[in-house]
Amino acid sequence: MSLALSICLLVLAILGHGYLWTDIVNRLHACAAARKLVDMLTLACFVAFLVVPVIVLWRWSEVPLFASTQAEPSFGAVAWYVTFCTVWGTYALLRNWCYQYLTDNPRVLLAREREVIDTSEVDKSDLFQTGFAQFLSRVPANQILQLTVERKKLAIPHLSDAHQGLTIAHLSDLHMTGRLAQRWYEFVADQVNSLGADAIVITGDIVEKDLCWPWLAKSLGKLRADCGVYFVLGNHDFYIDVSETKKLLEGSGLICVSNRVLQLQWNDAPVQLAGNEQPWGAEPANLTKLPKQTEDGAPLRLILLHTPDQVRWACENEAHLALAGHTHGGQLRFPILGPIVSPSFQGTRYTSGVFRRGSTVMHVTRGITGKTPLRWNCPPEIALLELARI
Repeated sequence: MSLALSICLLVLAILGHGYLWTDIVNRLHACAAARKLVDMLTLACFVAFLVVPVIVLWRWSEVPLFASTQAEPSFGAVAWYVTFCTVWGTYALLRNWCYQYLTDNPRVLLAREREVIDTSEVDKSDLFQTGFAQFLSRVPANQILQLTVERKKLAIPHLSDAHQGLTIAHLSDLHMTGRLAQRWYEFVADQVNSLGADAIVITGDIVEKDLCWPWLAKSLGKLRADCGVYFVLGNHDFYIDVSETKKLLEGSGLICVSNRVLQLQWNDAPVQLAGNEQPWGAEPANLTKLPKQTEDGAPLRLILLHTPDQVRWACENEAHLALAGHTHGGQLRFPILGPIVSPSFQGTRYTSGVFRRGSTVMHVTRGITGKTPLRWNCPPEIALLELARI
């Protein structure tokens, strides 16, 4: 085997090892298992990620793929693992490359404009609650405070004339953990209000530490929109008392859509707004008995999901538009390698962007932050979605 080919296969094996264990962790964080179990298995995967390469190096002579001097090669466990990682690395690279062309469906995304919010007038020291967060903010290329507004015009099948031009501000994954300070969330809320959206929706992972409960009124409680401010919860919200979280958010003027359907009027036309917190929350409401869509596209059926894994449910229930978060846009995105953090059973398929399945459009936001305040090539996002009829 030539040296060039051996090096190429070795690189694929190394990539495959990394992809394998991150793919396992991503799927662990997509399921509804107990938090302690998920954390324990995540730690086990991290240990395996570090230890397995040491074992492979120790037994390198058993890998016939690279040990060309071995007279009678035999495939032991180490050789099988290296071979599998080589295949998996090839598959994962091709998968991520293909997914790039499936994101931001051109039939749906009619226009897009990105604006980076100027934070120069804000004292950066006021935005961090802990030294750890402040330390991470100094990591080269960390974009955790590079807040962006993504203005997107979406083509929605069967949209009614009354909802043509309707704007929705989409937020998700604020992760109030006590690392970023209350001032950061107040700043985000101010930026959302400045957009003047008709409606504001939040798709979960809002607060996961009870010490941050007092922040809700002074941050998200500031949000205002003519058609209302709505929310569902995510898996991290279930780390603390969700009834208290809902109580505080509703007391601040937000409207809970957890596992229920609201019959609303936006622009004097009917809207059915439903929420789905699966697989962590209760069963979503039954939509089969709701009034069917008329020839002019009414009512608009809008569904708030936490995870994009629930897109099939949205399609089965004939949603015009489904909004989701949870995947953080990959949080760490690298050239060629693609996104890394994507807690979904679909892997990196729905990491972020605009998708269409049948007549249902889904928007997945990169979110505002994460449990660990570190983002590479994946700035936090406020999405302003304008609906257009096709």
